[in-house]
Amino acid sequence: MKYGLKSIYNCFGMKFSDSEPIKSNVMKKLFLAASAALMLGSCEKNDGKQTNVENRKPDTLAIPNQEKNVIESRENQDYCYLNVLGKDSVLLQYRISNGNVSGKLMYKNFEKDSSSGDVTGKATGDTLKLNYRFQSEGMASEREVYFLQDSGVLLEGIGAYANDNSSKQQYASPKSVNYSKGRRLTPADCQLIK
Repeated sequence: MKYGLKSIYNCFGMKFSDSEPIKSNVMKKLFLAASAALMLGSCEKNDGKQTNVENRKPDTLAIPNQEKNVIESRENQDYCYLNVLGKDSVLLQYRISNGNVSGKLMYKNFEKDSSSGDVTGKATGDTLKLNYRFQSEGMASEREVYFLQDSGVLLEGIGAYANDNSSKQQYASPKSVNYSKGRRLTPADCQLIK
């Protein structure tokens, strides 16, 4: 062995003689020095910067082509999407017939007003643009709802309505609908939900 205990001891300025027994405190010093060197070498630099993941765009590598974000439009097939958050849930069930979308939308909220009703509208590219007619607290209402297809899930659009007091609410600016703050509905088996 080229580097023995004698050369290691000499490196640390310790005396070594072949006739001297190895003392335990010398071994402790050697062990502590080696451990400290290993710990210092394994530390990573942390510059204190955090990456903001809230506003990042979805991973495009997961979808090799953008056609996967187009709403499926097979005629006369039921599509169901569900979101459950705590004790609240949203269920969207729809069917496309002759290019028109029709179905049911239900918001079941714990300790808040729930609503359920019919949806009608169109699928344009990656977006379902629907008119939601529903009952809530015994009152009939109507409003626009948009859902954006993204990586196999539907993202609920959130936006300001033009006239909150009207019986039919429409988005003030459809281009400013925000899909990152709404609910994320995942595909569900329609047979299990009915």
